[in-house]
Amino acid sequence: MAKTFIVAGGGTGGHLFPALAIGAELKKRTDVNLHYVGSRFGMEAEKLPAMNVEFTLLPIRGLQRSISLESLGRNALLPGRLLASKIKTNKLFKDLNPDAVIATGGYASALPLHSAEKMNIPYFIQEQNSYPGITTRHFAENAETVFTAFPEVENHVKKKTVFSPATLSGGTLLRGIA
Repeated sequence: MAKTFIVAGGGTGGHLFPALAIGAELKKRTDVNLHYVGSRFGMEAEKLPAMNVEFTLLPIRGLQRSISLESLGRNALLPGRLLASKIKTNKLFKDLNPDAVIATGGYASALPLHSAEKMNIPYFIQEQNSYPGITTRHFAENAETVFTAFPEVENHVKKKTVFSPATLSGGTLLRGIA
């Protein structure tokens, strides 16, 4: 029977394209059901509908860090967007009953990681930056594994199992997940 994975990440191409690459490689190597999760406001809102993949777009948007009327307005909407996204994520998890979650970072991956953590569903994080983002730093400690290309990531996350170039061999990420 095929395993079901939620692959979460988005907002920017730096989060979306690694998620798509991991999903494509999993599909190539094993029988797996994939469901992508991103944001209505990220580039995935344009890219995922054009692909032949299952996906859910959450109404979540990242915290705006600049000081402007537009940013203040967007931040004022954040609690409502967060609640709506949490409800949608909980329903998705109930419907799919995933075997694991794979996250590539960004605000779009935070709620799926939170749900996985609360439901004791294993999750994996792929961090493509030398300095991990807020989502990775927050969820890394309870991840099954954090995969990265930069050994310095180990200095910023509370996780004993971090695979970096020094420990990573071909296909390790996929063998660790599938």
